[in-house]
Amino acid sequence: MEQYSFFNSENGDRKYLAEDFAEFFIPFFKNGVFDNGLKVIAGTGMQIEVETGRAFCNGYRYRNKDSSIVKPIAIADGEQSRIDNVVLRLDLTNRTFTCQVVQGSYSNSPVAPTLVRDTTTYDLRLAKVSVPAGTTAITDDLITDCRFDSADCGNVIQAVQSADFTDLFKQFETEFYNWFDDLEDTLDDNTAANLTNRVINLENNVAYIGTCTDEELEAAIEVSD
Repeated sequence: MEQYSFFNSENGDRKYLAEDFAEFFIPFFKNGVFDNGLKVIAGTGMQIEVETGRAFCNGYRYRNKDSSIVKPIAIADGEQSRIDNVVLRLDLTNRTFTCQVVQGSYSNSPVAPTLVRDTTTYDLRLAKVSVPAGTTAITDDLITDCRFDSADCGNVIQAVQSADFTDLFKQFETEFYNWFDDLEDTLDDNTAANLTNRVINLENNVAYIGTCTDEELEAAIEVSD
């Protein structure tokens, strides 16, 4: 099915949805954060802060523009630990793209919550926050930066990393061998032998010139004249 966009509407005959624009941008960028932005750092007490920056996910944009976002971390358990996710959640159902803290489960061997990635929701994990039993304040050593793990988040880069010239090279190779085969058919044995001898003579002359003194070279030029 052919698709095309975008054109001015005449009497309402060209109407576009948000997903049309998202689809337009998908081929250009990979999901992630732009320019190392949106770093998660420790805040005050049981809080974290998400610095300013931009992100891209499945054609949709996110931006924290003016100042860090402060997010509370739920109080720690007295006996068991947990790991929370700090994510950017694209929610197509609710038409939002927001920063959220997803609380993990308490355990003696805690693991971070599984990222939600389905047809309507997609998480980009910015960081994991460890909350050991009895913790009263989040410190930077409890925060694991996940922005540069492509499986979690990643940095936005161009989607096309390099052009694939494989088919073009194969075409050139085929054309070259066809030309070479035709050349072999055209040249008889004497012509081919003569060409080979001339090449050898040229190589010998070049080698000889490289060993000549200036006087010998001048004498050789005079003889040739």
